[in-house]
Amino acid sequence: MPLNDCLSLFPLQALNRQELRTGWRMAIATLGEGEDQGFARLDFDDDAWAPAQVPRLHGATSGNEAIWYRLRFARPRHRQRTLVRFDGAFLVANVWLNGRLLGSHYGYIAPFTFDISSFLLEENVLAVCIEAPVETDLAAKRHLTGIFGDSDIKPYPSRELGALSEQFAWHVPMGLWQPVWLEQVGHVVAEWMHCEPRLEQGDLARIKLRTRLRNLDGRIMTGELAIRLAADNFEGGAQLEMRRAFRLNGHEVQDVLVELALPNPQLWYPWAHGEPALYQAQVQVSADERPSASLRETFGIRDVSLETRAEGWTLAVNGRRIFIRGAGYCSEFFLDAAGDELLKADLELARQASMDMLRLTAHVEPPGFYQLADRSGLLVWQELPLTGSYVHRADARSMAFFREAVLAQAEELVHLLFNHPSVLLYAVHDDPPWNRALAWLGERHTEQLNRDVDEEAAALLRELDGSRPVMASSGDQDVHCDIGWSQGHWRELSRLNPGFVSEVGAQALPNANSPVWRHLNRGWPVADDDQSWRYAGYQPREFVDAIGAPSSHPSRDGCIRVSQEYQAHLLGFAIDRWRREKFAHCGGVLITQLVDAFPAISAAVLDHARRPKRAFRAVADAFAPLYLTVDLPENDASIDGLLLRPGGGSYARGSPNAGLPARPRSRFPISSIPQR
Repeated sequence: MPLNDCLSLFPLQALNRQELRTGWRMAIATLGEGEDQGFARLDFDDDAWAPAQVPRLHGATSGNEAIWYRLRFARPRHRQRTLVRFDGAFLVANVWLNGRLLGSHYGYIAPFTFDISSFLLEENVLAVCIEAPVETDLAAKRHLTGIFGDSDIKPYPSRELGALSEQFAWHVPMGLWQPVWLEQVGHVVAEWMHCEPRLEQGDLARIKLRTRLRNLDGRIMTGELAIRLAADNFEGGAQLEMRRAFRLNGHEVQDVLVELALPNPQLWYPWAHGEPALYQAQVQVSADERPSASLRETFGIRDVSLETRAEGWTLAVNGRRIFIRGAGYCSEFFLDAAGDELLKADLELARQASMDMLRLTAHVEPPGFYQLADRSGLLVWQELPLTGSYVHRADARSMAFFREAVLAQAEELVHLLFNHPSVLLYAVHDDPPWNRALAWLGERHTEQLNRDVDEEAAALLRELDGSRPVMASSGDQDVHCDIGWSQGHWRELSRLNPGFVSEVGAQALPNANSPVWRHLNRGWPVADDDQSWRYAGYQPREFVDAIGAPSSHPSRDGCIRVSQEYQAHLLGFAIDRWRREKFAHCGGVLITQLVDAFPAISAAVLDHARRPKRAFRAVADAFAPLYLTVDLPENDASIDGLLLRPGGGSYARGSPNAGLPARPRSRFPISSIPQR
């Protein structure tokens, strides 16, 4: 049985649709439970089940790793084909209609669909079993849950696995986290549409629209695509139209290519470098002389290049070199809580901090995130939901499953995100065991197996999408910097010359008035290894070394202040240091976290309530487009003023300390760092 036994129809295209939002009932079960008890049968009595909200995620715990849903609905009154579309399920979905197994889908990142036209009754029962296996042997994982199943930025972080009392449950998300729809279409639908712009010399762009069509019927279908291309978020620009005929045999899948020449194209730029201009491609599909599907995709015209040389990274958009400024990002641990308003506000906070990139560490965000990033002009570093070690000492069956799952989700990722200009690059695996910095943690066979799969997935991504750079891992060519927190003193940052930094930071406590404290022990003094703090991500050893044990501070407010001052100092120092190496060596800096995805103690500069810590302002200042920085020998001088000469040099006025000649009010040349 294939991993995904369903239709993969990525674009919205229904002629009519109805959200299945109310009337669901649910029951939590163990893995493998339910089918033998008849949960999928048409005549099963589900009155004892609880009412269910859909979409909504739940927490899967050991022994409670499956959730069953049932819904009754009437046959739609129309003459078209009827599909049931699931926009997202975490993690494994099996679907029945009226007791008949329709098929299954693996992975939370992509939508999946079933054609139910031939199986409808006057009154119908849709049954869905969602499974989210809870893995506790983290080196031998086989499921692609990414940071939601194995990370130190989730509730009950991986480093604490098995160390906390029973009141704290190790869990992963589970359930229908995106809407479910009944859709009406004709006999021919689109699996995906890729908009492939290519800039040519002069004021011209060639747009290839590649659409994969599927005939859902057993008969030959003839029809045409009616294509219209126009500006989306700006006025003016050319409007192009074209028609293309097709002929499909019964159940055939066929790619249809249309090429358009667009004069005077408006280019998509990151927000600090220009306007994020978007175009819209609309395609009407007709078959058998009737409307069959209607889809639209927005896309941007831009060119990306990335060189990851040992002596430094060089990244350019539309030929313009960019020093990347940004942060790691995960909106919510339970992704169903990440609505468009929250996502829009988070992207605005990133811009307020002068960031132009967010790194989606080992996970995929809701579709609305990418649409908002396109319109906000924010760049996205996209990773597959892979982190740490997999299939350590696993059997051949588990290894084969893991490989198939990774390659299937790599392909899904491309079809999901191909048309989003904000998505700058793909990385396959966060901190794999074969990373040079982590190799001593692993075992040679596991390292090689993970690497083989990662490189195969990277090759597949390059084959399917040649418009973006692809890296097999994150944390190998780029630097995940722990200096000043889990490794060494913050002063050692001055000796590091990275080509690109994709993690750097230190933990800080939330503000005293933050709602986050409702979830934490607020009593003082607090135990230096308090379990509610550790469940929230607090790292006792590192905290003690960098900030001091909580018990060493006279009050909670004092501990909050010192931790936030340290975090702000470390990030400001690090960004200053590496921005001075801009283009000469360092290609950019991403701090570890922008926001918390749950009520946490973490390295984020905004807590889960989006209350800024002191480091938020420090980062915003250090990332400012025009920024002055002074690089002086430590303890040699103090600065009390700056002198700017338009068109000339910039100077810091200061007083010498021990070791410098006794010339008060000395002047020291400094560097001004423009962003562009």
